[in-house]
Amino acid sequence: MLGVAGDRMTLDGTPRFLTFLSYFDGVRRAGGSGADADLAYLAAHVDGIRVLPNWWASTCPLRSGDDSLIDVDGRIRQPIWKNLQRLLDAASSRSLLVDLTFTRETVTDHGSPPRVLSHAAYDAALVELIGNRDYLKGRYPNVLVDVQNEWTRFASLAEMDTLLRRLREADPVRVLAASVSGEAYVPVGRLLPNMVAAYHDPRSHDWFADATVARQVRGVRALVSQPVYLQEPMPASAVCEGQIVDHDTTHFSRAREAAKRAGAAAWTFHTRTTFNLSRQSLVEKLAQPENETERRAIDQLER
Repeated sequence: MLGVAGDRMTLDGTPRFLTFLSYFDGVRRAGGSGADADLAYLAAHVDGIRVLPNWWASTCPLRSGDDSLIDVDGRIRQPIWKNLQRLLDAASSRSLLVDLTFTRETVTDHGSPPRVLSHAAYDAALVELIGNRDYLKGRYPNVLVDVQNEWTRFASLAEMDTLLRRLREADPVRVLAASVSGEAYVPVGRLLPNMVAAYHDPRSHDWFADATVARQVRGVRALVSQPVYLQEPMPASAVCEGQIVDHDTTHFSRAREAAKRAGAAAWTFHTRTTFNLSRQSLVEKLAQPENETERRAIDQLER
């Protein structure tokens, strides 16, 4: 069971430094030929995966899909929920944690102009998912929920505080986060229990160095007493022209160890290779010569 104790995250009550890997399009992979091969591989290297169930159908250019977990009216798509269940069950069977990160802005109707999922409909859907025993409540204790990826870009502080309070009332024990990106962390839900501070650092050229990582962790801890989760650092791959990326395999293991020394509770190996898994698994992609560097970087991680 995943939990929070002070500024640490715990597994079955024991504090642990946790390593996640970005597995953004995992729900589509679970709905296709399955994610078993990927999870079998990852179970030897990381503690958990980060999955976005409302993820874009295309990222270059950005295009919303008709298979997000939540539709543009705030309804939960039952076939997609079943795919998510398959993924959660498969992860649980391999003792893998799941960071389930939700996004409102990725759900549109492709109109002109496009209609985006409203705050009210999105909030209601999350309350149902987290507070209803047909979905997450009382189930999958290995799941952390990030209620809005990079919330400062898509919601106000008042909106996010209200959503977090509603979700905490819906389920007092689920570990929650509301992730932040940018030059500095913006605290939210500071007085709520079982909260994690998920931060996406600015990805500077020395992002992996001890001093840089320690500065990022100190910056978050100066604002909240929650566990610090470095959720989306420098990516190991690019899928669109001009995206920032680091191809030095040693930098990722160095960054992970720096995060651990600095007192962070968790760190993510961030890869864009999993942004589209509808046709190929991560294992299949990593077997390709152009992805050998990334495969070596993951192989250097140890659970």
